[in-house]
Amino acid sequence: MSTVQILCDNNIGRIDFLGEHGFAALIEHDGKTYLFDTGQGHTLPHNVKAGGFPLEGIEAILLSHGHFDHTGGLPWVLGETGPKNIIAHPAVFAQHMARISPDPAVAPMYIGTPKTQGAFEADGASFTFIEITEEIAPGFHFITGYARNPEQTPGDTQLVLAEGEGHIPDPIAEDANLLLETPSGPVLVLGCAHGGVLNIMDHVREKFGITRLHAVLGGTHLMFYAPEQIQAAIDTFEAFEVKLVGVSHCTGTQAGMVLAQHFGDRFQQAAAGSRFEF
Repeated sequence: MSTVQILCDNNIGRIDFLGEHGFAALIEHDGKTYLFDTGQGHTLPHNVKAGGFPLEGIEAILLSHGHFDHTGGLPWVLGETGPKNIIAHPAVFAQHMARISPDPAVAPMYIGTPKTQGAFEADGASFTFIEITEEIAPGFHFITGYARNPEQTPGDTQLVLAEGEGHIPDPIAEDANLLLETPSGPVLVLGCAHGGVLNIMDHVREKFGITRLHAVLGGTHLMFYAPEQIQAAIDTFEAFEVKLVGVSHCTGTQAGMVLAQHFGDRFQQAAAGSRFEF
């Protein structure tokens, strides 16, 4: 059996949990436990305690990308677990910035990791950097380095990278996701899908020959898709015969309502406190 326990999300799925803009999930697979992202760090300590989820025995920490709302809780986690291996794309420490004001005179705000690689290593972390899709444990794949069709890639123009004295559009090159082979069928777990959920699903089909997914869980970034792109996502989910669409974090309220209306009983909000068993 494999399980996905949502620890951090914008929404809550049980009354003793707290919500925040961020994402984290505890994943059990083949007898081992992994932490996927850490949220901003505001609610993770509370939710871990409320749910009674011990972190000391986790096998590794997996990072979907370097934004603060996915890595902010990492210092606290390392304080709880002691030295741990962190698996991420090597670009995870890029200087991610966001334009928070329409006034071009206002400098973008830093939204990357709370510490540098060296500072995390001083705290006891070790890093395994993965640039292309790789199996990190039997039936457990770290999905990254996939091709991106621009027509299927979210257009979040607020996100920029510092370059010299200026800034350039930030592709979030390190975007990573997870593919679990479970008794119910393949399960795709998304962090934020900055490279486009449809591009990720195309990659899964081409890399593994997978044409059916039991579930798609996590942040889909559909909030930055036009209505016709959301419909294309629905069509793709149907083509993969997805039995459970569980969305989190950056999916967006409007996109979530469209998905809920279409998928009905197959739709679920993967909110903080939600647990999925496969």
